[in-house]
Amino acid sequence: MENLDWLISQIDELQTQETTFANKALLEAAKDVAKEQAKRLEQAEMELDGRIWSPTNW
Repeated sequence: MENLDWLISQIDELQTQETTFANKALLEAAKDVAKEQAKRLEQAEMELDGRIWSPTNW
């Protein structure tokens, strides 16, 4: 999660320096993609954890 926070802060910093709307929109989309990837990674980890601890697999 700290990597995501770092990435978001870097993108925010780049957005403040950017002057064109297209580049700001691209950076915003990159931020959305990073958040979605982090969410999916967390969901996959939870699924794996659930499958490992499932009593039917013991």
